Amino acid sequence: MTSLHLPYIRRLMPTFNKPLLIHPALILIAGLVVTRGFAIDRLWADALYRLEGGHWALRNAWFTARLLHEYGQRFSIVWGVGLLAFTALSLCLSRLRSWRRSLVCLCASVLSSLLLVSLSKHWLALPCPWDLQRYGGDLLGHAYALYPGEVGGCFPAGHAAGGYCLVGLYFLARDQHLQRPWLWLLPAAFIGPVYGLAQQLRGAHFLSHDLVSAALCWFVSYAVFALAGAGRKNAWPAHATHPAPSVAMETKRLSE
Repeated sequence: MTSLHLPYIRRLMPTFNKPLLIHPALILIAGLVVTRGFAIDRLWADALYRLEGGHWALRNAWFTARLLHEYGQRFSIVWGVGLLAFTALSLCLSRLRSWRRSLVCLCASVLSSLLLVSLSKHWLALPCPWDLQRYGGDLLGHAYALYPGEVGGCFPAGHAAGGYCLVGLYFLARDQHLQRPWLWLLPAAFIGPVYGLAQQLRGAHFLSHDLVSAALCWFVSYAVFALAGAGRKNAWPAHATHPAPSVAMETKRLSE
């Protein structure tokens, strides 16, 4: 009976067959549970705070504040403008026509990710480490307490989102059926943590802020490309390592 009803259930809940959605969601939940349950945010912030001598010595340092934060923001603006320009170019040049839809989706996913993170930062009054008395601030409390009207702009990690939003490149690679699309995750996997660590060293964010920011960028990118490809059959074919059926049959025939 279960086997008879399973296809029907899967049609009602297509996410059953969406590992790119389910697996990251499970990782996010597990990460948040572990981070909260084992006080990872506090332990990591404590370690950085002690390492810097009991104050945020790197808050205004050239390497973290100037290079990785200020110049990092400018770098994000530059590649963002470049992406918009290249997407506009694809609307004019026929040779880029096959990339047009994917580039538009990439632009939409990047802008939507950054907008969602920005709105969340304004809606949620969660503190930065430097706001708490434990780390030299004025607020008596902890990382998960809400302080409406007192703090803002701390959760999730906005600067790191400028790197994590590049996960959209992975979905672009899948949409274009490129080989080894996971390689297109490398920019996000490098820039996002570097930006995030720089802000943590300045006392601007807890570790979980980056985790949530990365997850939001992933889910938004997934949603944009999934919705855009909903009308296309086999829009995201699985990159299987097995031979195609015809090749497999021919190989079997020759071996007999």
